[in-house]
Amino acid sequence: MATNNVILTPKVMAGLVLMSLGNRLHVAQNMSKAITKEFAKPSYKVGDTVQVRKPYRFAGGEGMDFDPEPLVDQVTPITVSTIKHVHFAWELPQYTLDIREAMELYADPAGEALANQWNAAAATHAADNALNSVGTPGSVPTGMSTYLAAGDVLTELGLPDDQNLSLVVNRRMSSAYVSGTQGLFNPAGTIGAQYSKGKMQDAFDYKVYLDQTINTHTNGTWTTVGLVNAASQAADGGNNATMTLNTDGWTSGGTSLKKGDRFVLGSDTSATVGGVESVHPQTRKTTQRQQVFTVQNDISDTTGTVNMVVAPAITPSGQYQNVNISPVDNAIITMIGSSGAVATQGLLLHKNAFAFVSVPLAEPPSGTGVKTTRITDPDTGLSILYTQFTTGQNMVTGHRFDTLGAIGNMYREMAVVIQA
Repeated sequence: MATNNVILTPKVMAGLVLMSLGNRLHVAQNMSKAITKEFAKPSYKVGDTVQVRKPYRFAGGEGMDFDPEPLVDQVTPITVSTIKHVHFAWELPQYTLDIREAMELYADPAGEALANQWNAAAATHAADNALNSVGTPGSVPTGMSTYLAAGDVLTELGLPDDQNLSLVVNRRMSSAYVSGTQGLFNPAGTIGAQYSKGKMQDAFDYKVYLDQTINTHTNGTWTTVGLVNAASQAADGGNNATMTLNTDGWTSGGTSLKKGDRFVLGSDTSATVGGVESVHPQTRKTTQRQQVFTVQNDISDTTGTVNMVVAPAITPSGQYQNVNISPVDNAIITMIGSSGAVATQGLLLHKNAFAFVSVPLAEPPSGTGVKTTRITDPDTGLSILYTQFTTGQNMVTGHRFDTLGAIGNMYREMAVVIQA
């Protein structure tokens, strides 16, 4: 037997899969994993709820008088109901393997499959729930301006300049950027790395990740774009809430909006100037940038009147103010992208925009031939339950890698969809 052969015990096998998995979670690893410790349990079942605490935010004030702001704990309940798994079986004579062979045959493919599943889920959730958008659906950015604009949006919404941001794009977006910026004046090292590696390097103080699982969204269909139906529509909760926006003026029977469609609200006379604008969370001054709203449900219209659930809620005053005004009656709705446009959706994320929650899955009852082990990735918090069992027939052993988790919202305004 070669000296680097090992018996693939459950602990060894789970460790190999985790080693392969950890550096592939490009989207999920850039989300918060801050489960509140006081509610944590040793193990969880499908459908259990965990609490994720949102960091405090203060508005500040003036004067010498002591004027403490209330410390209201904001926790986000997240139901862990999603199981991602890889299951396979092999014959017992293969059970003792060279480490390299075990990695190539089993651990790497299993880790890659789990990573792709969770990354796709995280990317879709982030794309559907981010409260900001830059770029044009169906048009891949070829220069710096779109990526810089994404950072501008987050700074205008109160993100300090020294915060770490993660940019997640796919190979096509990366290649378009590399090709479009090759003739510009840039640091020689960055240009050289982009040329030799053929992919986008860290830039603009963003950590860049390439991932093919980012979301693709297809806009709904419309011919005539609608208008706000009734003035002063608003709701409490701001960026933490949704609301129903009543609209009319759509082409009767010719409108089909999709969850994830985005739009802005102009004034009653202009689609692109003024209207409902976002505000800085502390100063409450307008950013002079129109607030982006995201449709939360699929809608098929037959009357020309569409009552849509949108995020965020329109909150022009109070503790959770997020916009400067509520829309006037007949305010123009400007959809982002054309009818039916297909967009790849890159992401610029702050870690507190979303939470990636993975919890230890409850172990099955032990019995003859059943062995289990649980292992957690310290960087992402992803917990794997590895179960090994034998049926006693044909000397075949079953292997299950099961993960339990969910993705939830925190400060959604700290994420930007980059349309491509």
